[in-house]
Amino acid sequence: MSEQQQDRPDLSRRRKPQAAPDERVDPVDYRQSEPAPQAASVAAQPPAATASAAPRRGRPRREATVPFSTRLAPDVLELIDAASAAEDGATIRSVVEAAIREKYQTK
Repeated sequence: MSEQQQDRPDLSRRRKPQAAPDERVDPVDYRQSEPAPQAASVAAQPPAATASAAPRRGRPRREATVPFSTRLAPDVLELIDAASAAEDGATIRSVVEAAIREKYQTK
């Protein structure tokens, strides 16, 4: 076998790792060298509200969803499955939302 193989890189040319420029800066004691921007002055009068809002164009606003990962009792799961099967096209989400609205909706 030859001492140097042409298909492998020359290891003597590799550079040593270099330290980051802020290696010796403690992030807790860090102070910004430039001054912080000043707060904007408060407006004298609030902007006037429009009489009626124009209808939105484009894509409809997405509703906010919250992850609902929870454990339910087997009998509750059976009730949810039965309710979603009884209503045409009902999803588990719609059944749970309807039950929560029915129970806790303020009047």
